[in-house]
Amino acid sequence: MIEKSSTAHFASSGDPTLDRRYAWAEAAFKEGDAQAAVEILDQTLAQAYHFTAAWHLYGLAQEALGHKEDAATAWRQCLDLDPNDHFGARLDLARIGAMSAEEATSENFSGTLFDTYAERFDSHLTQALQYNAPALLKAALARICDNARKPFRFDAVLDLGCGTGLMGEAIRDETGFLAGCDLSPRMIERARAKMRADGDSLYDKLAVAGLTAFLTSRPDACADLVIAADVFVYVGELAPAFAQSARVLKHGGLFAFTVQSHEGEGVVVGADRRFAHAESWLRQRLEEAKLSPLMIEPASTRQDRGEAVPGLLVVAQRL
Repeated sequence: MIEKSSTAHFASSGDPTLDRRYAWAEAAFKEGDAQAAVEILDQTLAQAYHFTAAWHLYGLAQEALGHKEDAATAWRQCLDLDPNDHFGARLDLARIGAMSAEEATSENFSGTLFDTYAERFDSHLTQALQYNAPALLKAALARICDNARKPFRFDAVLDLGCGTGLMGEAIRDETGFLAGCDLSPRMIERARAKMRADGDSLYDKLAVAGLTAFLTSRPDACADLVIAADVFVYVGELAPAFAQSARVLKHGGLFAFTVQSHEGEGVVVGADRRFAHAESWLRQRLEEAKLSPLMIEPASTRQDRGEAVPGLLVVAQRL
């Protein structure tokens, strides 16, 4: 479950003068003057060693100057001050190779990020980023059902990281009971406000929760489909989620998801602070969870600066 506390304590020094210095450093960094940002922050942190936001920015500025060891030291200081990691310091450490990507998941950072993003989430994804994960997953599931000569229908569906309900909208007509979870309370509010054509709520159940915690709360063999549209890009180690998904699925039930991918081995954190998983790594984790892949195909679910982001579309079956 996401930490309920506000990030305000970590984003301020408590001293208006030092907060103004931080704002100057931030402006300098955004204008490309990382050295000026470092010099301002050196003075700021000398007077406010507890200033978590300043340590995070200090790390970014040091990284921009090519000083990765200094950047890593700054981000470790962030974690010492804020173990719940509201600034995503774990992601930055993994991004520069100073922490294992599997250890870098930060639920509090993800929840805070999407709370601020909720109001413009749908339009930004579908228009600016040309996000299409729900459509890709729905088409893949229809194909799987058709190949198996089964109805394209799922009595009980769990939508992991449901956000504002874009996946729910796509799959609702093929679903009996639909439950969703998300780390962001504001995302859940948006999903709860969405209605079906008959006037009923889009989702039958919604929870503010991390995906593994949500799955853990569900009974054994309660779902026909577990679906995760572009959610695992925010999770490094997927083994717990895979294991819990397998547990809650009925025998023969389906597990469908998208990921960002890379051509190497294991898991990495990219420059976009999202996780990318290698296909071989995914196959190993699926096998460990007793989930049999029915489909693993290259698929891009969104664009970044006009370029398709490499990814994989996966549908597996509970053995």
